[in-house]
Amino acid sequence: MALGSRFLDGLKKIMKNKSTSQILLLGIALAVIIIFMCFATDRFYQTRNIMNILTQITALGIAGAGAAIVMISGGIDLTLGNIISLSGCVTAAMMGAGYGVGPSVFVGMLVAIGCGTLNGALIVLSKAEPFIVTLGMMSVYTGLTLLVTGGMNLPASSEFTFGRDRIGDILPIPVIFLAAVYIAVYFILKYTKFGRRTYAIGNNTEAAFLSGIKIKRNKIYVYALNGGLLGIASMIMLSRLSSANSVMGDALLMQAIAAAVIGGVTLSGGRGNIWGVFLGTVLIGVISNALNLLSVASFYQYIVLGAIIVGAVFVSNIGSKSR
Repeated sequence: MALGSRFLDGLKKIMKNKSTSQILLLGIALAVIIIFMCFATDRFYQTRNIMNILTQITALGIAGAGAAIVMISGGIDLTLGNIISLSGCVTAAMMGAGYGVGPSVFVGMLVAIGCGTLNGALIVLSKAEPFIVTLGMMSVYTGLTLLVTGGMNLPASSEFTFGRDRIGDILPIPVIFLAAVYIAVYFILKYTKFGRRTYAIGNNTEAAFLSGIKIKRNKIYVYALNGGLLGIASMIMLSRLSSANSVMGDALLMQAIAAAVIGGVTLSGGRGNIWGVFLGTVLIGVISNALNLLSVASFYQYIVLGAIIVGAVFVSNIGSKSR
């Protein structure tokens, strides 16, 4: 009886913690789906399929980490997919013009970081809502991408293969990038002044200002960091697809924000755990893979993803009100 009582007390403490309870619920949901799929088809738990899932969610996971940082600061970036497309197309165009892989990737990353920094600067200078500013910049970046591509696919260099390479024919290189990004973002948010200030700004901007935090500068840094992460995601996608086009990143906008919301990041800002975002990304990848293995039509995935987002927000809001 004493052991059971202590277990219940511990469970109550876990559920009172917003981030921990969200991660616990995500873990349970993942476990249920994985167990079901292991019985439904023997193709699911094969090593090749598991590595395939991890490879497919790499760009999404990195973009989701960027989206989460912006949302924690109280903002949002609707240009996420457009920046990925523009960065990838500029990189592919430079490769096609005869520049080497190194210079092309360097310029592509600068484009992504520059776009993120520009978003942040416009938001703080105009004092407009991030939603409106980034909504307008979506059209700007789309136009720039079409100017670069001429509406055509641009092939990448045949030497740009890291997105398809593996270590020991088992571990995909992009998965290593994914792990490195999440470890780095966790450290930044948890142990640096920048991370603590990001949470403070998202939680209460006025209080953060009164405490001496330079709001404008930190917001620009947030969007610049987001741009850098989107650049990494773009390079991975370009290497995997071996080509770039004006819509290569469009599908990631909804999925990246979904991964952040499912992982417990609130649209109001100030709350969120990067490992919850990782689990949210894995959940999306596992569900997508499960539907494919079960031969479910691809357009049903949009319905499932939307239902998961609504469910995650519903559970989160109910939990907050009860506390």
